[in-house]
Amino acid sequence: MQSNQQKQIQELIDAGRLERVHFDPKDFQKQIAICLKCKADAMSMLENGSLHGAFTTAYTFMRRAATLLISRQEVRPTARGGHRVIAEALKFEPQLSLRLCSDYDDLRVMRNEIEYSTSDLQYADYRHVNLSIEIGDQLLAIAQSISS
Repeated sequence: MQSNQQKQIQELIDAGRLERVHFDPKDFQKQIAICLKCKADAMSMLENGSLHGAFTTAYTFMRRAATLLISRQEVRPTARGGHRVIAEALKFEPQLSLRLCSDYDDLRVMRNEIEYSTSDLQYADYRHVNLSIEIGDQLLAIAQSISS
């Protein structure tokens, strides 16, 4: 019998928003290193006063960590699913609070507004950068604990 979580993931697969992949421990470790490089880059940008760059890179760290976490279920987002499906798939992770999932999605929306806005307004602040890093750290720690 499938769990509710498995059914919801399967619905996203059937809709073409997620796809099945084989979990590869070597690639997982490689992706962790890439995540940690994104985090280090975000922190460096923050120290050098590049708030926009720091937020964008911290968001990338958080998104990559989330993708690693859902990869433990042997799925990954498709182009059709994009960043949004990652936020949806996180809601099915029993280790995550609804608050963390909500904050993740709020940061996703903010990143899209900043990246695709026609105005030059930049409204991410230090709190957003730090929250992205904090969430990324939590997601990465959970993903690593599952694979241990």
